[in-house]
Amino acid sequence: MTTRRMAVATATTVAMAVTVGTVAGGVGASDAQSSGEPVTVHLTLSQNVDTLLPMDTNFDDNIAVLDVVYDGLVRYDPETTEPYPYVAESIETTDNQVWTITIRPDLTFQNGEPVDASAFARAWNYAAYGPNAMGNNYFFERIEGYDAMQGEYEEDDDGNVTVTVEPEATELSGLNIADDLTLEVTLTAPFAGFSTMLGYTGFFPIAQACVDDIEACAVQPIGNGPFQVDEWEQGVSLTASKWADYTLDEAPAFDVVEWTEYAGTDDWPDFLSGAIDASAPPPSELAAAEADPDLQSRYVERPGAALTYLGFPLYLGAPWDDIEFRKAISMAIDRDNILTALLPGQYLPADSWVVPGAVPGGEAGTCEWCTYDPEAAVAALEAAGGWPEGETLVLSLGQDSTQEQIFKAIGDSIQATLGIPYELNATPDFSANRRERAFVGPFRNNWFPDYPLNENYLAPVYASGNAEEGNTNFGYYNADFEAAIAEGDGAATLDEAVAAYQEAEAILAADFPTAPLYYSVSSVYYSERLSNVVLDPFSGRVKLRLLEVAA
Repeated sequence: MTTRRMAVATATTVAMAVTVGTVAGGVGASDAQSSGEPVTVHLTLSQNVDTLLPMDTNFDDNIAVLDVVYDGLVRYDPETTEPYPYVAESIETTDNQVWTITIRPDLTFQNGEPVDASAFARAWNYAAYGPNAMGNNYFFERIEGYDAMQGEYEEDDDGNVTVTVEPEATELSGLNIADDLTLEVTLTAPFAGFSTMLGYTGFFPIAQACVDDIEACAVQPIGNGPFQVDEWEQGVSLTASKWADYTLDEAPAFDVVEWTEYAGTDDWPDFLSGAIDASAPPPSELAAAEADPDLQSRYVERPGAALTYLGFPLYLGAPWDDIEFRKAISMAIDRDNILTALLPGQYLPADSWVVPGAVPGGEAGTCEWCTYDPEAAVAALEAAGGWPEGETLVLSLGQDSTQEQIFKAIGDSIQATLGIPYELNATPDFSANRRERAFVGPFRNNWFPDYPLNENYLAPVYASGNAEEGNTNFGYYNADFEAAIAEGDGAATLDEAVAAYQEAEAILAADFPTAPLYYSVSSVYYSERLSNVVLDPFSGRVKLRLLEVAA
Protein backbone atom coordinates (compact mmCIF):
# COMPACT_ATOMS: atom_id res chain seq x y z
CA MET A 1 0.00 0.00 0.00
CA THR A 2 1.28 3.49 -0.77
CA THR A 3 2.48 5.47 2.22
CA ARG A 4 -0.28 7.83 3.28
CA ARG A 5 0.39 11.29 4.68
CA MET A 6 -1.85 13.16 7.07
CA ALA A 7 -5.30 11.54 7.18
CA VAL A 8 -8.00 14.15 6.82
CA ALA A 9 -11.53 14.08 8.09
CA THR A 10 -13.51 14.28 4.90
CA ALA A 11 -14.82 11.18 3.16
CA THR A 12 -12.21 11.58 0.43
CA THR A 13 -8.73 10.32 -0.26
CA VAL A 14 -5.94 11.73 1.90
CA ALA A 15 -4.42 15.06 0.95
CA MET A 16 -0.87 16.34 1.27
CA ALA A 17 0.11 18.11 4.48
CA VAL A 18 -1.13 21.68 4.73
CA THR A 19 1.42 24.38 5.46
CA VAL A 20 1.29 25.52 9.07
CA GLY A 21 -0.27 28.95 9.40
CA THR A 22 -3.04 28.71 6.83
CA VAL A 23 -5.52 30.03 9.38
CA ALA A 24 -3.29 32.46 11.29
CA GLY A 25 -4.67 34.92 13.81
CA GLY A 26 -5.85 38.46 13.24
CA VAL A 27 -4.01 41.78 13.46
CA GLY A 28 -6.71 44.08 14.78
CA ALA A 29 -4.81 45.15 17.91
CA SER A 30 -1.75 46.68 16.26
CA ASP A 31 -2.53 50.30 17.23
CA ALA A 32 -3.07 49.43 20.86
CA GLN A 33 0.04 47.28 20.95
CA SER A 34 2.16 50.10 19.54
CA SER A 35 0.98 52.32 22.39
CA GLY A 36 2.44 49.90 24.91
CA GLU A 37 -0.88 49.06 26.57
CA PRO A 38 -1.79 45.37 26.70
CA VAL A 39 -4.88 44.50 24.70
CA THR A 40 -7.25 42.37 26.78
CA VAL A 41 -10.31 40.38 25.74
CA HIS A 42 -12.89 39.63 28.44
CA LEU A 43 -14.69 36.30 28.11
CA THR A 44 -16.63 33.85 30.26
CA LEU A 45 -16.38 30.33 31.63
CA SER A 46 -18.93 28.26 33.45
CA GLN A 47 -18.21 27.47 37.08
CA ASN A 48 -17.93 23.77 36.18
CA VAL A 49 -14.28 24.10 35.12
CA ASP A 50 -12.28 22.04 37.60
CA THR A 51 -8.99 21.20 35.87
CA LEU A 52 -6.65 22.37 33.13
CA LEU A 53 -4.92 19.04 32.64
CA PRO A 54 -5.27 18.18 28.93
CA MET A 55 -5.59 14.45 29.66
CA ASP A 56 -8.41 15.14 32.12
CA THR A 57 -10.28 17.81 30.14
CA ASN A 58 -13.34 16.95 28.03
CA PHE A 59 -15.72 19.91 28.46
CA ASP A 60 -15.98 22.83 26.05
CA ASP A 61 -15.03 25.51 28.61
CA ASN A 62 -11.81 23.78 29.64
CA ILE A 63 -11.02 23.01 26.01
CA ALA A 64 -11.49 26.69 25.05
CA VAL A 65 -8.76 27.66 27.51
CA LEU A 66 -6.39 24.85 26.58
CA ASP A 67 -6.79 25.63 22.87
CA VAL A 68 -4.49 28.64 23.36
CA VAL A 69 -2.38 27.28 26.22
CA TYR A 70 -1.35 24.10 24.36
CA ASP A 71 -0.57 23.07 20.78
CA GLY A 72 -1.39 19.61 19.46
CA LEU A 73 0.05 17.50 16.70
CA VAL A 74 -2.70 18.70 14.38
CA ARG A 75 -5.22 21.51 14.37
CA TYR A 76 -8.63 21.57 12.70
CA ASP A 77 -9.72 23.95 9.97
CA PRO A 78 -12.53 26.04 11.53
CA GLU A 79 -14.66 25.87 8.39
CA THR A 80 -14.17 22.34 7.09
CA THR A 81 -13.02 20.59 10.34
CA GLU A 82 -10.22 18.95 8.31
CA PRO A 83 -7.06 18.34 10.36
CA TYR A 84 -3.74 19.76 9.23
CA PRO A 85 -0.27 19.24 10.78
CA TYR A 86 0.82 21.77 13.38
CA VAL A 87 3.31 20.46 15.95
CA ALA A 88 3.59 17.41 13.72
CA GLU A 89 5.71 17.82 10.63
CA SER A 90 4.16 14.68 9.18
CA ILE A 91 1.99 11.71 10.17
CA GLU A 92 2.47 8.63 8.02
CA THR A 93 1.27 5.04 7.79
CA THR A 94 1.33 2.23 5.27
CA ASP A 95 -1.24 -0.02 6.96
CA ASN A 96 -3.35 2.18 9.32
CA GLN A 97 -1.94 0.23 12.27
CA VAL A 98 1.62 1.49 12.66
CA TRP A 99 1.84 5.27 12.51
CA THR A 100 5.02 7.36 12.36
CA ILE A 101 4.73 10.87 13.76
CA THR A 102 7.53 13.33 13.00
CA ILE A 103 7.57 16.40 15.25
CA ARG A 104 8.73 19.86 14.18
CA PRO A 105 12.17 20.73 15.57
CA ASP A 106 13.10 23.41 18.11
CA LEU A 107 9.76 23.62 19.92
CA THR A 108 9.64 24.05 23.70
CA PHE A 109 7.24 24.23 26.60
CA GLN A 110 6.82 27.48 28.47
CA ASN A 111 9.40 26.31 31.04
CA GLY A 112 12.03 25.62 28.36
CA GLU A 113 11.65 21.82 28.20
CA PRO A 114 11.67 20.41 24.66
CA VAL A 115 8.40 19.48 22.94
CA ASP A 116 9.59 16.20 21.48
CA ALA A 117 8.57 12.58 21.13
CA SER A 118 9.09 12.02 24.85
CA ALA A 119 6.71 14.86 25.69
CA PHE A 120 3.89 13.15 23.83
CA ALA A 121 4.76 9.66 25.07
CA ARG A 122 4.77 10.77 28.73
CA ALA A 123 1.43 12.54 28.32
CA TRP A 124 -0.23 9.56 26.65
CA ASN A 125 1.21 7.12 29.17
CA TYR A 126 -0.02 9.23 32.08
CA ALA A 127 -3.49 9.45 30.55
CA ALA A 128 -3.63 5.73 29.75
CA TYR A 129 -2.60 4.56 33.23
CA GLY A 130 -5.89 3.53 34.83
CA PRO A 131 -5.27 4.54 38.48
CA ASN A 132 -4.50 8.10 37.36
CA ALA A 133 -8.25 8.26 36.63
CA MET A 134 -7.94 10.73 33.78
CA GLY A 135 -11.12 11.70 31.94
CA ASN A 136 -9.52 11.05 28.55
CA ASN A 137 -8.12 7.64 29.48
CA TYR A 138 -10.31 5.75 27.02
CA PHE A 139 -8.93 7.60 24.00
CA PHE A 140 -5.80 5.45 24.26
CA GLU A 141 -7.51 2.08 24.22
CA ARG A 142 -6.60 1.61 20.55
CA ILE A 143 -2.86 1.67 21.33
CA GLU A 144 -1.09 -1.59 22.13
CA GLY A 145 -0.55 -2.17 25.83
CA TYR A 146 -3.56 -0.19 27.04
CA ASP A 147 -5.33 -3.13 28.71
CA ALA A 148 -2.25 -4.00 30.76
CA MET A 149 -2.26 -0.47 32.20
CA GLN A 150 -5.77 -0.50 33.65
CA GLY A 151 -5.84 -2.77 36.70
CA GLU A 152 -8.85 -2.30 38.98
CA TYR A 153 -9.54 0.77 41.07
CA GLU A 154 -12.30 2.88 42.60
CA GLU A 155 -12.57 6.66 42.61
CA ASP A 156 -14.68 8.49 45.22
CA ASP A 157 -16.57 11.76 44.73
CA ASP A 158 -13.52 13.75 45.86
CA GLY A 159 -11.28 12.15 43.25
CA ASN A 160 -9.44 9.85 45.66
CA VAL A 161 -8.42 6.58 43.97
CA THR A 162 -8.16 3.21 45.69
CA VAL A 163 -6.36 0.56 43.65
CA THR A 164 -7.61 -2.97 44.26
CA VAL A 165 -5.64 -4.68 41.47
CA GLU A 166 -2.36 -3.13 40.34
CA PRO A 167 -1.91 -2.68 36.58
CA GLU A 168 0.56 -4.97 34.88
CA ALA A 169 2.31 -2.10 33.09
CA THR A 170 2.92 1.62 33.47
CA GLU A 171 3.62 2.45 29.81
CA LEU A 172 1.94 1.74 26.50
CA SER A 173 3.87 -0.95 24.67
CA GLY A 174 2.64 0.54 21.40
CA LEU A 175 4.65 3.74 21.85
CA ASN A 176 8.23 3.73 20.59
CA ILE A 177 10.46 6.80 20.73
CA ALA A 178 12.53 6.18 17.61
CA ASP A 179 14.52 9.39 18.10
CA ASP A 180 14.00 12.80 19.71
CA LEU A 181 11.50 13.91 17.08
CA THR A 182 9.98 10.61 15.96
CA LEU A 183 7.21 8.74 17.76
CA GLU A 184 6.05 5.39 16.39
CA VAL A 185 2.57 4.33 17.44
CA THR A 186 1.32 0.78 17.05
CA LEU A 187 -2.41 0.22 17.39
CA THR A 188 -4.06 -3.03 18.42
CA ALA A 189 -5.72 -3.12 15.00
CA PRO A 190 -5.86 -0.87 11.93
CA PHE A 191 -7.86 2.34 12.37
CA ALA A 192 -8.08 4.62 9.35
CA GLY A 193 -9.23 7.56 11.46
CA PHE A 194 -6.37 7.60 13.98
CA SER A 195 -4.76 10.78 12.69
CA THR A 196 -8.08 12.65 12.82
CA MET A 197 -8.00 12.20 16.62
CA LEU A 198 -4.64 13.81 17.22
CA GLY A 199 -5.82 17.42 17.52
CA TYR A 200 -8.05 16.55 20.46
CA THR A 201 -7.09 17.94 23.87
CA GLY A 202 -6.39 14.51 25.34
CA PHE A 203 -3.47 14.00 22.92
CA PHE A 204 -1.62 17.20 23.87
CA PRO A 205 1.95 16.86 25.20
CA ILE A 206 2.95 17.64 28.77
CA ALA A 207 6.22 18.73 30.34
CA GLN A 208 8.13 16.51 32.74
CA ALA A 209 7.71 19.20 35.40
CA CYS A 210 3.97 18.77 35.01
CA VAL A 211 4.15 15.02 35.69
CA ASP A 212 6.38 15.74 38.68
CA ASP A 213 3.67 17.94 40.25
CA ILE A 214 0.42 17.00 38.57
CA GLU A 215 -1.81 18.82 41.08
CA ALA A 216 -0.02 22.10 40.48
CA CYS A 217 -0.16 21.58 36.72
CA ALA A 218 -3.93 21.11 36.86
CA VAL A 219 -4.22 24.70 38.07
CA GLN A 220 -1.10 26.27 36.55
CA PRO A 221 -0.40 24.35 33.34
CA ILE A 222 2.97 24.38 31.60
CA GLY A 223 1.82 24.70 28.03
CA ASN A 224 3.43 24.90 24.64
CA GLY A 225 0.86 27.22 23.08
CA PRO A 226 0.78 30.97 22.48
CA PHE A 227 -0.71 31.88 25.89
CA GLN A 228 0.29 30.95 29.42
CA VAL A 229 -1.93 30.91 32.50
CA ASP A 230 -1.03 33.69 34.93
CA GLU A 231 -3.61 33.11 37.65
CA TRP A 232 -6.66 30.98 38.19
CA GLU A 233 -8.92 31.67 41.14
CA GLN A 234 -11.17 28.67 40.69
CA GLY A 235 -14.84 29.52 40.52
CA VAL A 236 -14.05 33.22 40.04
CA SER A 237 -11.70 34.08 37.18
CA LEU A 238 -8.78 32.91 35.04
CA THR A 239 -6.18 35.12 33.36
CA ALA A 240 -3.73 34.16 30.62
CA SER A 241 -1.21 36.32 28.78
CA LYS A 242 0.75 35.99 25.57
CA TRP A 243 3.90 33.86 25.80
CA ALA A 244 6.72 35.97 24.38
CA ASP A 245 8.79 32.99 23.15
CA TYR A 246 6.08 31.37 21.03
CA THR A 247 7.47 30.53 17.57
CA LEU A 248 4.63 29.03 15.52
CA ASP A 249 2.26 31.00 13.33
CA GLU A 250 -1.18 30.77 14.90
CA ALA A 251 -0.97 33.19 17.80
CA PRO A 252 -3.76 35.62 18.73
CA ALA A 253 -3.03 39.27 18.00
CA PHE A 254 -4.06 40.50 21.47
CA ASP A 255 -2.15 40.23 24.74
CA VAL A 256 -4.35 39.01 27.58
CA VAL A 257 -7.49 36.91 28.07
CA GLU A 258 -9.51 37.37 31.23
CA TRP A 259 -12.18 34.74 31.74
CA THR A 260 -14.80 35.38 34.42
CA GLU A 261 -16.66 32.33 35.71
CA TYR A 262 -20.46 32.44 35.82
CA ALA A 263 -23.32 30.12 36.63
CA GLY A 264 -25.51 29.40 33.59
CA THR A 265 -26.39 32.54 31.63
CA ASP A 266 -25.78 34.98 34.48
CA ASP A 267 -23.17 36.77 32.36
CA TRP A 268 -25.67 38.49 30.04
CA PRO A 269 -26.13 41.65 32.19
CA ASP A 270 -22.35 42.07 32.33
CA PHE A 271 -22.16 41.75 28.56
CA LEU A 272 -24.79 44.45 28.12
CA SER A 273 -22.86 46.71 30.49
CA GLY A 274 -19.64 46.19 28.52
CA ALA A 275 -17.79 44.22 31.20
CA ILE A 276 -17.35 41.17 28.95
CA ASP A 277 -16.91 40.88 25.20
CA ALA A 278 -19.03 37.89 24.15
CA SER A 279 -22.17 36.23 25.45
CA ALA A 280 -25.53 34.66 24.62
CA PRO A 281 -28.82 35.72 26.25
CA PRO A 282 -30.98 33.59 28.52
CA PRO A 283 -34.38 32.60 27.11
CA SER A 284 -36.09 35.52 28.89
CA GLU A 285 -33.84 38.05 27.07
CA LEU A 286 -33.75 36.40 23.66
CA ALA A 287 -36.61 38.35 22.07
CA ALA A 288 -35.18 41.67 23.22
CA ALA A 289 -31.76 40.80 21.82
CA GLU A 290 -33.23 39.81 18.47
CA ALA A 291 -35.18 43.08 18.30
CA ASP A 292 -32.10 45.22 18.95
CA PRO A 293 -30.50 46.17 15.58
CA ASP A 294 -27.22 47.15 17.23
CA LEU A 295 -26.88 43.78 18.92
CA GLN A 296 -27.90 41.97 15.73
CA SER A 297 -25.07 43.70 13.88
CA ARG A 298 -22.71 42.03 16.35
CA TYR A 299 -24.05 38.52 16.17
CA VAL A 300 -22.62 35.38 14.62
CA GLU A 301 -23.93 31.83 14.43
CA ARG A 302 -23.09 28.54 12.79
CA PRO A 303 -24.60 25.06 12.84
CA GLY A 304 -23.44 23.35 16.00
CA ALA A 305 -22.03 19.86 16.41
CA ALA A 306 -23.57 19.06 19.79
CA LEU A 307 -26.41 16.55 20.14
CA THR A 308 -28.69 16.40 23.17
CA TYR A 309 -30.53 13.12 23.54
CA LEU A 310 -32.65 11.20 26.01
CA GLY A 311 -31.04 8.13 27.51
CA PHE A 312 -33.11 5.19 28.70
CA PRO A 313 -31.98 2.97 31.62
CA LEU A 314 -32.11 -0.30 29.67
CA TYR A 315 -30.23 -1.98 32.51
CA LEU A 316 -33.36 -1.73 34.71
CA GLY A 317 -35.44 -3.96 32.45
CA ALA A 318 -39.15 -3.22 31.95
CA PRO A 319 -40.50 -0.92 30.69
CA TRP A 320 -37.24 0.60 29.44
CA ASP A 321 -36.12 -2.51 27.55
CA ASP A 322 -39.33 -2.44 25.48
CA ILE A 323 -38.72 -0.54 22.25
CA GLU A 324 -42.42 0.28 21.94
CA PHE A 325 -42.28 2.12 25.25
CA ARG A 326 -39.17 4.06 24.16
CA LYS A 327 -40.85 4.93 20.87
CA ALA A 328 -43.91 6.18 22.75
CA ILE A 329 -41.85 8.53 24.90
CA SER A 330 -39.96 9.89 21.90
CA MET A 331 -43.00 10.45 19.67
CA ALA A 332 -44.79 12.20 22.57
CA ILE A 333 -42.17 14.99 22.60
CA ASP A 334 -43.10 18.00 20.48
CA ARG A 335 -39.50 18.99 19.78
CA ASP A 336 -40.24 21.65 17.21
CA ASN A 337 -42.76 23.66 19.21
CA ILE A 338 -40.78 23.34 22.45
CA LEU A 339 -37.60 24.72 20.90
CA THR A 340 -39.41 27.41 18.91
CA ALA A 341 -41.25 28.62 22.00
CA LEU A 342 -38.30 28.59 24.39
CA LEU A 343 -35.13 29.09 22.36
CA PRO A 344 -35.87 29.97 18.75
CA GLY A 345 -32.77 29.75 16.61
CA GLN A 346 -30.59 28.29 19.34
CA TYR A 347 -31.48 24.62 18.89
CA LEU A 348 -32.91 22.49 16.10
CA PRO A 349 -35.03 19.33 16.47
CA ALA A 350 -32.83 16.26 16.09
CA ASP A 351 -33.61 13.26 13.90
CA SER A 352 -30.27 11.42 13.87
CA TRP A 353 -27.51 10.18 16.16
CA VAL A 354 -24.75 11.91 14.17
CA VAL A 355 -25.28 15.62 13.62
CA PRO A 356 -25.80 16.24 9.88
CA GLY A 357 -22.96 18.18 8.32
CA ALA A 358 -20.93 18.34 11.51
CA VAL A 359 -18.56 15.53 10.54
CA PRO A 360 -18.19 13.19 7.56
CA GLY A 361 -21.03 10.66 7.54
CA GLY A 362 -23.59 12.79 9.36
CA GLU A 363 -27.01 12.54 7.69
CA ALA A 364 -30.44 13.81 8.64
CA GLY A 365 -33.47 11.56 9.03
CA THR A 366 -31.93 8.38 10.45
CA CYS A 367 -34.33 8.47 13.41
CA GLU A 368 -37.77 7.16 12.41
CA TRP A 369 -39.43 7.94 15.75
CA CYS A 370 -38.16 11.44 16.43
CA THR A 371 -41.19 13.20 14.94
CA TYR A 372 -44.04 14.32 17.19
CA ASP A 373 -46.94 11.95 16.54
CA PRO A 374 -49.46 11.79 19.42
CA GLU A 375 -51.60 9.02 17.93
CA ALA A 376 -48.62 6.80 17.17
CA ALA A 377 -47.21 7.52 20.63
CA VAL A 378 -50.42 6.41 22.33
CA ALA A 379 -50.55 3.27 20.18
CA ALA A 380 -46.92 2.44 21.02
CA LEU A 381 -47.61 2.90 24.73
CA GLU A 382 -50.58 0.52 24.50
CA ALA A 383 -48.42 -2.01 22.65
CA ALA A 384 -45.91 -1.79 25.50
CA GLY A 385 -48.58 -2.50 28.11
CA GLY A 386 -49.04 1.06 29.31
CA TRP A 387 -47.49 2.93 32.21
CA PRO A 388 -47.76 1.56 35.79
CA GLU A 389 -50.68 3.26 37.53
CA GLY A 390 -49.70 5.60 40.36
CA GLU A 391 -46.03 5.84 39.36
CA THR A 392 -44.23 9.02 38.33
CA LEU A 393 -41.81 9.32 35.43
CA VAL A 394 -38.54 10.86 36.67
CA LEU A 395 -36.60 12.92 34.12
CA SER A 396 -33.04 13.55 35.28
CA LEU A 397 -30.50 16.16 34.22
CA GLY A 398 -27.74 18.31 35.65
CA GLN A 399 -28.34 21.72 37.15
CA ASP A 400 -28.74 24.21 34.29
CA SER A 401 -31.57 26.74 34.25
CA THR A 402 -32.00 26.72 30.47
CA GLN A 403 -32.00 22.94 30.17
CA GLU A 404 -34.41 22.68 33.08
CA GLN A 405 -36.87 24.88 31.15
CA ILE A 406 -36.52 22.67 28.09
CA PHE A 407 -36.94 19.45 30.05
CA LYS A 408 -39.94 20.79 31.91
CA ALA A 409 -41.52 21.40 28.50
CA ILE A 410 -40.52 17.88 27.43
CA GLY A 411 -42.14 16.46 30.56
CA ASP A 412 -45.27 18.52 29.93
CA SER A 413 -45.44 17.20 26.37
CA ILE A 414 -45.10 13.58 27.50
CA GLN A 415 -47.74 14.05 30.20
CA ALA A 416 -50.18 15.79 27.86
CA THR A 417 -49.78 13.13 25.16
CA LEU A 418 -49.54 9.95 27.19
CA GLY A 419 -51.08 10.89 30.54
CA ILE A 420 -47.88 9.95 32.39
CA PRO A 421 -47.16 12.19 35.39
CA TYR A 422 -43.56 13.30 35.71
CA GLU A 423 -41.07 15.13 37.90
CA LEU A 424 -37.70 16.71 37.15
CA ASN A 425 -34.58 15.58 38.97
CA ALA A 426 -32.01 18.35 38.39
CA THR A 427 -29.04 17.15 40.38
CA PRO A 428 -25.44 18.29 40.88
CA ASP A 429 -24.54 14.59 41.07
CA PHE A 430 -25.69 13.87 37.53
CA SER A 431 -22.38 12.51 36.20
CA ALA A 432 -21.83 10.24 39.19
CA ASN A 433 -25.42 8.98 39.03
CA ARG A 434 -25.07 8.16 35.34
CA ARG A 435 -21.78 6.36 35.89
CA GLU A 436 -23.27 4.38 38.80
CA ARG A 437 -26.52 3.59 36.93
CA ALA A 438 -28.52 5.32 39.64
CA PHE A 439 -31.26 6.78 37.44
CA VAL A 440 -34.79 5.35 37.62
CA GLY A 441 -36.06 6.99 34.43
CA PRO A 442 -34.92 8.79 31.27
CA PHE A 443 -32.00 11.20 31.58
CA ARG A 444 -30.47 14.02 29.56
CA ASN A 445 -27.24 13.39 27.68
CA ASN A 446 -25.16 15.73 25.55
CA TRP A 447 -22.34 14.95 23.15
CA PHE A 448 -20.19 16.98 20.83
CA PRO A 449 -17.45 15.33 18.78
CA ASP A 450 -13.84 15.40 19.90
CA TYR A 451 -12.56 14.78 16.38
CA PRO A 452 -14.13 14.98 12.91
CA LEU A 453 -15.40 11.47 12.20
CA ASN A 454 -18.91 10.02 12.52
CA GLU A 455 -17.44 7.16 14.55
CA ASN A 456 -16.94 9.61 17.43
CA TYR A 457 -20.71 9.98 17.93
CA LEU A 458 -21.16 6.22 18.01
CA ALA A 459 -18.39 4.01 19.40
CA PRO A 460 -17.47 6.06 22.52
CA VAL A 461 -21.15 6.38 23.47
CA TYR A 462 -22.65 2.97 22.61
CA ALA A 463 -19.93 0.35 22.11
CA SER A 464 -18.84 -1.75 25.05
CA GLY A 465 -17.79 -5.25 24.01
CA ASN A 466 -19.75 -6.50 27.02
CA ALA A 467 -22.73 -8.59 25.95
CA GLU A 468 -23.91 -9.12 29.53
CA GLU A 469 -23.70 -5.63 30.98
CA GLY A 470 -23.83 -3.46 27.86
CA ASN A 471 -22.34 -0.01 27.84
CA THR A 472 -22.04 1.87 31.13
CA ASN A 473 -24.53 4.66 30.60
CA PHE A 474 -27.50 2.78 29.15
CA GLY A 475 -26.83 -0.96 29.24
CA TYR A 476 -26.97 -1.15 25.43
CA TYR A 477 -25.30 -3.94 23.46
CA ASN A 478 -25.73 -5.24 19.92
CA ALA A 479 -23.18 -7.57 18.34
CA ASP A 480 -24.04 -6.31 14.84
CA PHE A 481 -23.46 -2.72 15.93
CA GLU A 482 -20.09 -3.65 17.38
CA ALA A 483 -19.21 -5.55 14.19
CA ALA A 484 -20.08 -2.53 12.02
CA ILE A 485 -17.87 -0.32 14.18
CA ALA A 486 -15.06 -2.87 13.87
CA GLU A 487 -15.51 -2.95 10.10
CA GLY A 488 -15.16 0.82 9.96
CA ASP A 489 -12.10 0.74 12.18
CA GLY A 490 -10.43 -1.78 9.90
CA ALA A 491 -11.30 -0.06 6.62
CA ALA A 492 -8.46 0.77 4.28
CA THR A 493 -9.63 4.33 3.64
CA LEU A 494 -11.63 6.97 5.43
CA ASP A 495 -14.30 6.76 2.73
CA GLU A 496 -14.88 3.10 3.52
CA ALA A 497 -14.69 3.71 7.25
CA VAL A 498 -17.34 6.44 7.13
CA ALA A 499 -19.69 4.17 5.19
CA ALA A 500 -19.29 1.34 7.73
CA TYR A 501 -19.98 3.73 10.61
CA GLN A 502 -23.14 4.82 8.82
CA GLU A 503 -24.23 1.18 8.86
CA ALA A 504 -23.57 1.14 12.60
CA GLU A 505 -25.84 4.15 13.01
CA ALA A 506 -28.57 2.35 11.05
CA ILE A 507 -28.36 -0.56 13.49
CA LEU A 508 -28.54 1.87 16.40
CA ALA A 509 -31.58 3.50 14.83
CA ALA A 510 -33.39 0.17 14.60
CA ASP A 511 -32.62 -0.64 18.25
CA PHE A 512 -33.49 2.87 19.47
CA PRO A 513 -31.62 2.77 22.82
CA THR A 514 -31.73 6.57 23.06
CA ALA A 515 -33.93 9.30 21.60
CA PRO A 516 -32.24 12.23 19.84
CA LEU A 517 -33.80 15.52 21.00
CA TYR A 518 -32.04 18.56 19.56
CA TYR A 519 -28.91 19.82 17.83
CA SER A 520 -27.06 22.90 18.97
CA VAL A 521 -26.81 26.10 17.00
CA SER A 522 -23.60 27.85 18.04
CA SER A 523 -24.17 31.58 18.42
CA VAL A 524 -22.72 34.57 20.21
CA TYR A 525 -23.21 38.29 20.53
CA TYR A 526 -19.98 40.23 20.74
CA SER A 527 -18.84 43.70 21.75
CA GLU A 528 -17.86 46.54 19.44
CA ARG A 529 -14.21 45.81 20.29
CA LEU A 530 -14.24 42.44 18.54
CA SER A 531 -14.07 41.49 14.88
CA ASN A 532 -13.34 38.35 12.87
CA VAL A 533 -15.42 36.38 15.36
CA VAL A 534 -15.30 32.72 14.27
CA LEU A 535 -16.90 29.91 16.26
CA ASP A 536 -15.27 26.56 16.85
CA PRO A 537 -16.98 23.86 14.74
CA PHE A 538 -16.98 21.41 17.67
CA SER A 539 -17.44 23.33 20.93
CA GLY A 540 -19.06 26.46 19.50
CA ARG A 541 -16.72 28.71 21.48
CA VAL A 542 -14.97 31.76 19.98
CA LYS A 543 -11.77 30.80 18.14
CA LEU A 544 -9.28 32.99 20.00
CA ARG A 545 -6.47 32.45 17.52
CA LEU A 546 -8.53 34.14 14.81
CA LEU A 547 -10.07 36.89 16.93
CA GLU A 548 -9.25 40.55 16.35
CA VAL A 549 -9.57 42.93 19.30
CA ALA A 550 -9.46 46.73 19.37
CA ALA A 551 -8.06 48.54 22.40
